[in-house]
Amino acid sequence: MKLYRDFILISDLDGTLANSEHKVSEKNKKAIAYFVEQGGHFSIATGRTQKNLVPYMTDLIINAPCILYNGGALFSWQEQRFIKTMQMKSNDVSDFLRCCILSFPQMCIEVFTEEQLYVVTDPVNIDEHMKREKQEFVYAQIDDILEQSWIKIILCDSHEHLLACRNLLAEFHLENKTNQFFSAVTYLEIVGKHVSKGNMLGELLNMEAYRFKKVIAVGDFENDVEMLRRADCGVAPANAQEDVKKIADCVAVSNDDDVIHDIIYRIVPTLL
Repeated sequence: MKLYRDFILISDLDGTLANSEHKVSEKNKKAIAYFVEQGGHFSIATGRTQKNLVPYMTDLIINAPCILYNGGALFSWQEQRFIKTMQMKSNDVSDFLRCCILSFPQMCIEVFTEEQLYVVTDPVNIDEHMKREKQEFVYAQIDDILEQSWIKIILCDSHEHLLACRNLLAEFHLENKTNQFFSAVTYLEIVGKHVSKGNMLGELLNMEAYRFKKVIAVGDFENDVEMLRRADCGVAPANAQEDVKKIADCVAVSNDDDVIHDIIYRIVPTLL
């Protein structure tokens, strides 16, 4: 009888599974392999797209659907297909984005669909993270992509400017039409009203194969809070925001100290 057959472990990527050098350690990979060998299911919950996951997937075992776009999609890595997506109404947010561009001309605004990442702001403002990772994207005008199915939006700027944009949402009556959260100090993400990692975790658990699994979820930032609350055991790495640590059931070591290894070998056995 396999030890972890009743468990699913789902981890945030940046700041959690990946270390400060943006790599998944061999120690974490080996721990995941052991967990899966013992019947466990492992998955990732991230704001990234399926394309932007690829650099992290070498020798990493994923045997359950991934939550992508910060809850905007459920994606089968094994089959390379979307199981579910949650679109937002582009016309609801287009005027708000135009206002952001006028008010903060140095801002980078990214619009995500199932197959493409669009940048709708001046090329000189390109997000340094996108450049460093050599992410594929297309420059576009907002009006040119209104007919596409938008899954999420990222505003990239100083935290002060992003707080102003968050307050601006109310002027466009979007506070009740969208969900907004910080996924990093310089990233404000906007998705559909009921979209979150936590809600998409619920969709995952409605699938027959995972309906009765015990869920261990781990994440470090505001966008992980609903997922940690939804889990049977919510874990924050030591490097997590203080507000995330407060709602977590327990705190593990940091992402630079192999947090997934720590969870699998120290925390999971206490849940058996």
